Amino acid sequence: MTRRLVVPALLCLLVIGLAFPFELPTASAAPKAADDFQLVKVADGVYAAIAKPGGLASGNAGFVIGDQAVLVFDTFLTPEAIEELIAEIQALTKAPIRFAVNSHYHLDHTGGNQVLVARGVPIIAHDNVMLWQTTKNKRFLPAPEELQKRRADAAKQLSETPEDQKDKRTQLERQIHRLDAMMTIKLTNPTRTFSSGTLRLKLGKREVILATLPGHTGGDVFAYVPDANVVFTGDLGWSKTLPNLVDATVNDWIPTLDKILGQYPTAKYIPGHGNVAEAADIKDFKDYLADLRARVTKGIADGLTVDQAKSQLKLPEKFKSFAFQNFATPNVEDMYRELKGTKGQ
Repeated sequence: MTRRLVVPALLCLLVIGLAFPFELPTASAAPKAADDFQLVKVADGVYAAIAKPGGLASGNAGFVIGDQAVLVFDTFLTPEAIEELIAEIQALTKAPIRFAVNSHYHLDHTGGNQVLVARGVPIIAHDNVMLWQTTKNKRFLPAPEELQKRRADAAKQLSETPEDQKDKRTQLERQIHRLDAMMTIKLTNPTRTFSSGTLRLKLGKREVILATLPGHTGGDVFAYVPDANVVFTGDLGWSKTLPNLVDATVNDWIPTLDKILGQYPTAKYIPGHGNVAEAADIKDFKDYLADLRARVTKGIADGLTVDQAKSQLKLPEKFKSFAFQNFATPNVEDMYRELKGTKGQ
């Protein structure tokens, strides 16, 4: 059976594009860092960059400042967004960026890799990111011709939108800028990888510990800052947000979250999507995965087909306030296929 690819909506929505046959009407000022992410101080020298909807970041990132060096965790969707983050770092410290981390291969967390590689900054990731970064990510990055076509459509809409419809014009201008930024992405591999155990990185007196556990993609890395008690989860953790499960193994993910919560019960968490979280928020996310698995397991036992499960297994009320509600039905399908052993077929 050929499975319909469920492309993560947060990445699909990147593709609202427009092309060159039309002259672009005069646009407002290009988006600034404040339009793309919110910088949140989580602890002394530890910052989250929380992606804003429709901006150039798409997934969360962050950084850790030590007395001798800086570590960047994830590189956003676009080179422009990571350049904005670097500018924010340089406004806070003169310490150089010595390390970067890819939490996993998905484009909304690695699209800015080329910027750091060009600066000579080593990027550390799981072994599988080296295999998938420039191959699997092609499904999330439309071909240049497609981006140009979508850009043309939006440029035409903008040219036909009256000046007094400012909100609509602003939205179209941001879409155009987003597509322009996506056209600059060059899929770029990490430069150092590991498959198990931990890596300890020194930023001077401050240490950051990298580790890998399974769940979201099969190539996930998270980071712990011991002296600040902060965990960067990447997409192993989502805060009040439904996840994309296109590469996930939920049966591994639930025990991974139990392990992380058991090791860091009082930590602050910087998730891959959503706001800075407490352990309770990560537990709520784990509960969502457990509930999804239980609902789909029962549906299979009741003889439901995958299409029947998608239409009949409704999201419980307690999770209806989560962001990315459009993932609810694809999550059922992914869970169903994981349990039936047909995922990826």
